[in-house]
Amino acid sequence: MELILGLILLLYGLSDLLFRFLGLGAYAHASRRTPKVALTFDDGPSERTEALLELLRQYGVKATFFLTGERAKARPDLVEAIQREGHQVEDHGEWHQAWRLFLPWVEWEHLRRNPGRYYRPPHGLHTPFTRLFARLLGKRVALWDLEGKDWLDLPPEALAERLLYYLRPGSIVLLHDGPERTLRLLERVLPEMLRLGYQPVTLDGLAPLPLTPRLALIRGLQGFEERYNAKHRVARAGYGPFDLFRVEKKPFPGPDLPGLPRGTPALELHLESQRSMDLSPLEAIRYVRESLKKVAERVAQDPEVRLVYGYSYLAQGARLFGFHTHPLPPWPRLVATLSSAWFFWLYRGELPKPGRSWAELAYLSREEVLGRFPPSTPASPPQAPGEGQTPPP
Repeated sequence: MELILGLILLLYGLSDLLFRFLGLGAYAHASRRTPKVALTFDDGPSERTEALLELLRQYGVKATFFLTGERAKARPDLVEAIQREGHQVEDHGEWHQAWRLFLPWVEWEHLRRNPGRYYRPPHGLHTPFTRLFARLLGKRVALWDLEGKDWLDLPPEALAERLLYYLRPGSIVLLHDGPERTLRLLERVLPEMLRLGYQPVTLDGLAPLPLTPRLALIRGLQGFEERYNAKHRVARAGYGPFDLFRVEKKPFPGPDLPGLPRGTPALELHLESQRSMDLSPLEAIRYVRESLKKVAERVAQDPEVRLVYGYSYLAQGARLFGFHTHPLPPWPRLVATLSSAWFFWLYRGELPKPGRSWAELAYLSREEVLGRFPPSTPASPPQAPGEGQTPPP
């Protein structure tokens, strides 16, 4: 009996790991090639639905509402108002008590009672039956690739900063219809999103695709990226949809360069791989060039920085933008090469080409950065809200 119970618990745990945490097969984002994003609101309708609709109307933004059956039946007027405003309505199930869904016959009723082409489980929870029931009912499971975290007791300013930091082309953003905090968050985020060039649309307008195993792995690793950014105070050089670099201020770890020894205050470049993963080579070149202008603005703002650098097997390609290259010692070269190859496969689905597989150092001095990519002013002022010097909490 204990063995059977253990196997059942293992099956439930694996289902949640594969289908909620990784999101395998779910619709969690669209192509990263266009600046379209989808704002989605769970748990409604609520007493704040009308205020939320007014705010969306103010900025001309369409969104997708995942409604619970109980609440929708209690407030059909709000459901009608959501549809009348041109927003998309989808299924969040009948109830929002996730514990009830561990009983298969209850989960079937939960999915069956309400219409919708997309279904979002409460909290994203998956049992071994969730995908089967959804398929039998002709529903696609919709998750997300960015949480608004509007259920946390944090200042709306901090939540807005984090959302803009991690918002990417093709993102599906998880928000909630109910908290007052969501309204305050959106008041800050919506105008900035539009200013940066993002285009909020419904899920149908976004046209997401199901996550392959590789894309599911990327989704599962996002939390590690966020923790690294917070720990090392990694900042985005620019917050536009195709600003492709994050920067980390640190002492230059070497190897020694003429006039630039180890310990020189420097900015290490980190490529925003998810933003570049669907770009063509010509698009990538154009956006890298534009993004380096944002890096130059960071350099101009910080007189301590004497060097901009990165380690990659793509270092030879950086020469196109004026970077110098320098060989690495054997051990750092091996580590940088393996990590570069891993990320290239993860985000592009390709392996490095033979003959260009060893990583090198690519670098520019402060004077070269400012000379090749001159900022608009000698020392640019602080950037707009959402472009803070440090990553959000």
